[in-house]
Amino acid sequence: MTIHDIPREAVDERPAGYREPGEQATILQDVLAAGGVDLGEYDRDIIHWVSYWDWSTIAVIASWVARAAASRQPTPPIALPGRFDATPAEVDQHLRRVLAEGQVLLYQQAIGRAAVAEAAQDMRLDADPESPDVHGWNAASDFLDPDKGGNTYPSQLQCSQHDGFGPCPGAPRCTPAESVKETV
Repeated sequence: MTIHDIPREAVDERPAGYREPGEQATILQDVLAAGGVDLGEYDRDIIHWVSYWDWSTIAVIASWVARAAASRQPTPPIALPGRFDATPAEVDQHLRRVLAEGQVLLYQQAIGRAAVAEAAQDMRLDADPESPDVHGWNAASDFLDPDKGGNTYPSQLQCSQHDGFGPCPGAPRCTPAESVKETV
């Protein structure tokens, strides 16, 4: 079995188990991305539809893709951004090459959650306790703070190719800017 418990060899018996549709969709996206398959919007619609099928069918389909990809000639290694000197745009482009779109959004949301929680904490600490507005400042901080019931940010995938880091209308199929292509 592989990392997602999909068969690595020809399947002679029905794979056992159960996965939630969301997990099955992620597995299919991961296997297709690892196989070098570029996904369009309709491809993702079909992945969503297929993800509601039973696990045994999903496991076999994922196995086909993984085995086909494993039989291809390996692609040359890509230059990875340096750990300490990579620009945010280089990191963004690298993550889009190696992760499914949903995983990149979860990564961005984890960073966003920490940043917003820290900013809300700073807001609480900076509020003058003697000010008549201190309760308003604290309420505003709590409203934003994801640890106190605030929203998750960013709410949609951000992309280095749109106004610095703006919402990505074509994710994950954006065309890197020439400056990013040269440095990656």
